Amino acid sequence: MNFFGWIGQRFIESLLYIIDFTYFLTHSLSVWQVQRNVFNKAVYSSLLGQLIFTGVDAIAMISFLAVMAGIGITSQLIYIMHAITGASDLTDILARLVVSELGPVITGVILVGRSCSAIAVDLGNTKVRGEIEPLEYMGIDVDDYFVVPRIVCMIISQVILALYFSIITILCGVFFSAYIYNFSAQESLTQLLNTMDINIVIVFMLKNLFFGLIIGAMACFHGLLVENSPTQVPQQMQRAVVRGLVFLFLADGYFSLFTL
Repeated sequence: MNFFGWIGQRFIESLLYIIDFTYFLTHSLSVWQVQRNVFNKAVYSSLLGQLIFTGVDAIAMISFLAVMAGIGITSQLIYIMHAITGASDLTDILARLVVSELGPVITGVILVGRSCSAIAVDLGNTKVRGEIEPLEYMGIDVDDYFVVPRIVCMIISQVILALYFSIITILCGVFFSAYIYNFSAQESLTQLLNTMDINIVIVFMLKNLFFGLIIGAMACFHGLLVENSPTQVPQQMQRAVVRGLVFLFLADGYFSLFTL
């Protein structure tokens, strides 16, 4: 196969993959149809368990990285902000960098590496053990019980953890700068808060909602692609992580391009 043939084949494969993934996501989120019994005790129990695993258990790692990012990145930008002219412009850059970029992206990468891989392995092993077919025979929809709770929890965790990461990063950077460089922490926080407008908040929410949707759907999609062989579980897990990161950065680039 020549180079152009290989490119064409890869393009067709990528297009078919995107179509399959989009159909899976659309079908899974059709829970708002009247005939779908998604609001039941079993789904709520699964939702709570996934929320604890995806969100609560990730707080320690998010906190550590937020503190390190605050000391290593935010404090340096604050120092530059006070060292040269145009402090308001640099404050705006700091707010946009931490809130619009660092918070969502680093949180998304952590959730892809930690939760996306775990969900893919969990669903893959569930299919290998043959635990899904009996539920379908009992009339339990796979999307209602397995997919929707994981996607919803991933969206909630992405939004809350990204907000938590941004707050901790900014606070650590400001107070570290105030201690090391003898700055006024109150003045720095006031300048940062003054640069926060409704546009930054809207972009933050939309970006994190989309990130959580993509990560959760990607994990469930590849986990349910496992058939009967245990060797397919790590393969699909790897694909979920790699493609989750690819889609994450593509989405981040899209938001960055249209919010400049």
